[in-house]
Amino acid sequence: MKISRKWLQQLVDLTDISDEDIAYRLTMLGIEVESYENLSGKYDGFVVGAVLEVEKHPNADKLSLCKVDIGREVKSIICGAPNVAAGQKVPVGLVGAIVPHNQHDPEGKPFELTRAKIRGIESEGMICSESELGLGEDKSRIMVFEADAATGTPLAPYLGLDDTVFDISLTPNRPDCLSHAGIARELSAAFSRKLAPRRIRFREEGAPVGESAKVEVSAPDLCPRYSARVIRGIKVGPSPKWLKESVERIGMRSINNVVDATNYVMMELGQPLHAFDLKLVAGHKVIVRRPQSEETKFTTLDGKERNISPDMLMICDKEKIVAIAGVMGGMNSEINDETTDVLIESANFSASSVRKTSKELGLSTEASYRFERGVDPNLTVHALDRVAEIICDTAGGTLAPGIIDVAVGKFLPRRIELHVDHVNRLLGTRLASGEIKRVLESIEIPCGKKSETVLTCAVPTFRGDIERDVDLIEEVGRVYGYENIADSFQTKLSFDTRFQEEGAIYDLREFLAGAGFNEIVTNSLQPADLAGLHESAYVTLANPISEDMAAMRTSLLPGALQSVGLNLSHGLKDMKLFEIGRVYRVTDDQQTVGTFLESDRISIVLSGTADPMSYDRKEAKFDIFDLKAEVERLLRYLNLDSWDFISYDTAKEYEQSLKLFVNGMELGLAGRVSEMTLKKFSVEQDVFFAELDLSKLLALRRRTRRFKGLPKFPFASFDLSFIVEDKTPVAKLIDSLRSAAGEMFRDISVFDIYSGEGIPAGKKSAAFSVALGSEERTLNDNDIAGFIEKAEKKLSEEFSAELRKQKIV
Repeated sequence: MKISRKWLQQLVDLTDISDEDIAYRLTMLGIEVESYENLSGKYDGFVVGAVLEVEKHPNADKLSLCKVDIGREVKSIICGAPNVAAGQKVPVGLVGAIVPHNQHDPEGKPFELTRAKIRGIESEGMICSESELGLGEDKSRIMVFEADAATGTPLAPYLGLDDTVFDISLTPNRPDCLSHAGIARELSAAFSRKLAPRRIRFREEGAPVGESAKVEVSAPDLCPRYSARVIRGIKVGPSPKWLKESVERIGMRSINNVVDATNYVMMELGQPLHAFDLKLVAGHKVIVRRPQSEETKFTTLDGKERNISPDMLMICDKEKIVAIAGVMGGMNSEINDETTDVLIESANFSASSVRKTSKELGLSTEASYRFERGVDPNLTVHALDRVAEIICDTAGGTLAPGIIDVAVGKFLPRRIELHVDHVNRLLGTRLASGEIKRVLESIEIPCGKKSETVLTCAVPTFRGDIERDVDLIEEVGRVYGYENIADSFQTKLSFDTRFQEEGAIYDLREFLAGAGFNEIVTNSLQPADLAGLHESAYVTLANPISEDMAAMRTSLLPGALQSVGLNLSHGLKDMKLFEIGRVYRVTDDQQTVGTFLESDRISIVLSGTADPMSYDRKEAKFDIFDLKAEVERLLRYLNLDSWDFISYDTAKEYEQSLKLFVNGMELGLAGRVSEMTLKKFSVEQDVFFAELDLSKLLALRRRTRRFKGLPKFPFASFDLSFIVEDKTPVAKLIDSLRSAAGEMFRDISVFDIYSGEGIPAGKKSAAFSVALGSEERTLNDNDIAGFIEKAEKKLSEEFSAELRKQKIV
């Protein structure tokens, strides 16, 4: 948001305060000044000139020789604009001035004016177009000022650009500062300056406003207050210079004296306003309601037809919709050159309703930006009076006596008790109640003394963000100045554990990046249906910014699938991704804070091609074995050596899944994401996903790696093949073989699983490579035969397995 210093000066005296000090104090108050620009510096060396004579250039048909009075002397200037003429007042750039925009340069870079000979005749300056001055788009003609412009006046003051514009960034909880009045209030407190009293003067005449227009609010839940005034007999035309310059200086486009007046008041007070051509409002009645079933389209002021939905709020007359409440008006009731009677709307709309409407329409305006954050319901009438004053001054007309004001009730200050000892305990200060009272009243929060140690504060309705005593304490700290609070308190804290954990996570990121993974960071806020994808109970937000961010995630899976879908939409089909983040659950565990539990997770995502096609091999797609291998690689990196993957078929998000156990502790789930789940995210290729409990992983990791010396005696390696029931897990067979080997076990791997010809129906053949060894001697045939006999017997008893063949290597 742009804020003009000249405008602020009308509200609070800042005469002896530098731009730098203003920017610093606002930032220290929590109102970040991103940048500021002194506009007048850009126009040093430019003045208002009077064209005395214009002659044809003797050596060029399209150039003119001009004699221009710049106040202290007359300059000879060559001009190529077709509209230059004697008697004009024009902007003149003198030698040495920097022209802000070179309209002959594709990039429009500024350039310095020098004495130059043009077709043999010297030119001592330049008569400028609005494009060259950076004030508009017209580059074909020079700017021409009003005849009463004083010759020799520096250009910046004449254009009203002897000003500094501050670019301010506000947090969503401070809508009270979305105006010059709000910023002036903060600066008044910061510099101990009184706000300038502002008297509004206008005269009401004729029939009461109730005879000119009516208002009906059919949806008070979305419109708690709607105020209106009527002005008759106005003349729509260009805005006067002061009004036009004021709105343009802060980045708005000047339209006409009526619309500019509504925009001016919005930027001055923070209350959005809208002007309707009363003649175009059927029945001269405004009806605030939701759209009817047949009302599905509406054309807004920008000429675009919008799709409207039943839960939006509309401003209507007796026949049609005339505006989308809080967002934008319609072409069917806009102010035009023929308008003579206007109805001015000053309303208060539901913040959540306007936010939802704006997002659904993809339409954000200065009005919706303010309504989405919350506008003071007690501001509507004051803003109406102010805009009525300006319109009557700039467009004439007669103001109908009275105001139409439809409200659900009175909007009263919130009363909060504030204990002095609580303030000092939280802030680390020793402030007396009188000092606290002074600080709060400097930002217009009246305080009464309930006792010597307790204040009763009446929080005004423009501060909807202040709900509790701690909010008031924050205001005390903010305005008193955190930099003024002594930092003499000492405490002893140990950060070792947390720092070590952060270091481990950093190392984990480095390891995965080195293994070819790309890190993703997804939003922990999700729509409720996605949060419920993993668990039926999830944490919901009391006041979500939108339905898309209404719940906290219970799994990293939805965010990962959104990332996969985004990559696919950009043509990237092969992905190795990981994410480290938190998930949030509802729990009744007595060890948690309240009923919520936050836990750190790590996820691994594989999708697309694992091994691209080459002249000597076919393309290989990622499968669950690739996922299992990546998880095992991660476990080995953490120096873990005892884990199990157990088949798990009841996870609704997966079609093929495994549970991971490390040292008997369940750590997570891995598998192929189900086709139904993929469809929710418009993903049309297989995705393999693992999500592990990071806190448990880090707790189990070994900080040191164990090493063994090379074996003194050679291993005995051989192959075994067993026929078992098709549903028998191979992992169980491996466990039994390891058990049968005892201390001789060195290694085992599966090299074939086969079913089909030669194998009985309902059964499969599982083939293993086994390595045995001893620390004391070389194993002989009897040792191997003994193991095979023991293994055959064990697997036969446990799984009804039949030894198919053996091969000693």
